[in-house]
Amino acid sequence: MQTTNNDFLGCLKREFLRMALENIQGRQLQKAIDKAQKVENIDSKYEVEEILNNPYMNRSEVPLAMDIFKPIVPDGQELPVIVYIHGGGLVLGDRKMSRVFGRVLAGYGYLVFSIEYRLAPRANSAQQLDDVCAGMDLIGRKLVDFDVDFGRVFLAAESAGAYLAIYVAAMKESKKLQDAIGYEPTRMRFAALGLVSGMFYTNRPDPIGFFLSEQFYGDKITDKKFLKYMDPENSEIVDNLPPAFFVTSRGDFLNNYTLMYHKKLKKAGKKTKLIYYGDEELGHAFVMLQPLSKKSKDALDKMLDWFEQKAKERIDELKETENAKKQKITEKTKKEESKTGERKEANKAATKSRIPRKRTTSTVNRSKNKKEA
Repeated sequence: MQTTNNDFLGCLKREFLRMALENIQGRQLQKAIDKAQKVENIDSKYEVEEILNNPYMNRSEVPLAMDIFKPIVPDGQELPVIVYIHGGGLVLGDRKMSRVFGRVLAGYGYLVFSIEYRLAPRANSAQQLDDVCAGMDLIGRKLVDFDVDFGRVFLAAESAGAYLAIYVAAMKESKKLQDAIGYEPTRMRFAALGLVSGMFYTNRPDPIGFFLSEQFYGDKITDKKFLKYMDPENSEIVDNLPPAFFVTSRGDFLNNYTLMYHKKLKKAGKKTKLIYYGDEELGHAFVMLQPLSKKSKDALDKMLDWFEQKAKERIDELKETENAKKQKITEKTKKEESKTGERKEANKAATKSRIPRKRTTSTVNRSKNKKEA
């Protein structure tokens, strides 16, 4: 009876918080959308075509949508790709909040896909990861409609989106993580991650862990197998991440999360880079919220340069691996050919030894003389 009461109170608590969060979300979202609509002229290298509100269904047939920002480039020019995941603490936010940011990224010459996911507590974090993976699979199918460079596909995210990004990237390589989360991974693979003001930790003894973890996990809150991997420092996440670029600032109230996680990845020997701005006025997720500011442009310049560097390194590594395989095959072929040659010579020698020698005239005469004697 006590358990039933606790379950009822827990559901009531989650529902009350959901209504409060959705009320806050509605006001904040509208402000962000209004602000985005006011920005008209963006100084960029390329003009940008916006393809907004592209509807699709997730794997559970829940309707979602994505925005696409395409730089206008000469025909035949292959575009690098950035998939972007918005933030909002998993309980707030929308892809519409980041439309200015999407246009700015596309202005650099990147084909940008901005996806969305259901918000907690209507969906738990496992379901949110599935939403993101479904969006990525749709992007994978759409890429054939564009001229893209498949060796330069990147994933960028801020705040809670960064939390989703690291899990989605790690799920691709980890069967254990897939089983614990309970959903299939995306088929996309990324050359590098760009993580701004990441909300990487969701169950630490701090305000986020105390007040929101129950909203994040929902009915997964009692799933021990799932909770085991909600520590982003678990080796199944860390060991399976691609190179990661971190951005934070002194004014970011979650800057300690970024500093801790960068340190963890660096200690684990992962390819990682951290950019820290000492400005107090640069708040949480400033790169996305103020993408036209001087410091945001500096952060983006550095992040995109690093993306290109890592993509080139990855291509070089793949070439080295391929060359090593070819060299191994060549050496194996040479050894087999050498062994074949040795066997032929041995067979030839053996055959020759079994053939009777022809008797010469001198040999016949000696034999005849021996008999007469």
